[in-house]
Amino acid sequence: MEFIRRTTTPSTILPLRLARSIWRQSRLTPTCPEAPRLDGKLAVVTGGNAGIGREICRGLARRGAEVIVAARTRATAQTTCLSIERETGATLHQVLVDLADLESVTAAVDALQAVTRGRAIDIVVNNAGIWPRQYATSAQGHEIAFAVNTLAHHVLIRRLLARGLVAAGRVVVLTGDIYVRARECTPEFKYEGAGGGAMAYSRSKLGNMWFAAELQRRHPELEVHVAHPGVVASNLGGEVTGFARTIRDMMMIGVEAGAQTPLICATQPNLARGGYYHNTMGHVLLPESDPAADMQKAAALWERMEALSAGLG
Repeated sequence: MEFIRRTTTPSTILPLRLARSIWRQSRLTPTCPEAPRLDGKLAVVTGGNAGIGREICRGLARRGAEVIVAARTRATAQTTCLSIERETGATLHQVLVDLADLESVTAAVDALQAVTRGRAIDIVVNNAGIWPRQYATSAQGHEIAFAVNTLAHHVLIRRLLARGLVAAGRVVVLTGDIYVRARECTPEFKYEGAGGGAMAYSRSKLGNMWFAAELQRRHPELEVHVAHPGVVASNLGGEVTGFARTIRDMMMIGVEAGAQTPLICATQPNLARGGYYHNTMGHVLLPESDPAADMQKAAALWERMEALSAGLG
């Protein structure tokens, strides 16, 4: 498909780079092909109960996959499962996980092993994420965006690998191109106000880029892809009303459109391993000056996250 073949080396000028994520994105955002079928495949989607995650689950199920919705709230996960089952005829399961608590993540791995009965998971989509409105910390005392968006997914994938549950599967890591605002990703970042929350989110999304690159390097048996879904009207940064909402809806795409690039990364053949796929730019080739291209920091973040999770069961 043309989207996969299209490659872009983005501008190193920050305003121009960010503009590429918004300009004409409604027209440029691809639609994931219905083929290939995923019958017999098993997929896990974090945050699969709402927003983009729900649409990713629906897209996978519509293609025949058996889907596990990993979510924090049982009621919304169950509603999602029942709705998609009625629509597609596919089999869905739910597993509870609170990504703000690493003990919950390890418990979720136990639950996933029980649901799958040791069967290998073919597709894992690291979708769940938060954009903090104010400073907060996780159960383990880490800055909340780092904890939920970056560290928890690291722990999830590492524990699944240790159990042999994703021995040679495909891992899709969602990011946001706003990561280019950041240069670091650490658990102790302190901030105040909405602007600080936006930077915390940007830092965590840079962490997603580094995690994916290092995961692919350390586990070449996996097929790892990073997806920028688009600038999506999902209320991630908080509810907006009035004129601000009108402007938002003009600039952003809906959640169904936002699910298309992650679905491409989860389903399509012949993607570049470790590749970064952007809804308006296609396969992004990072310039050396891009913060995500710093492989020393990627390796350092991996080791830091290993240390932070070393005492877990």
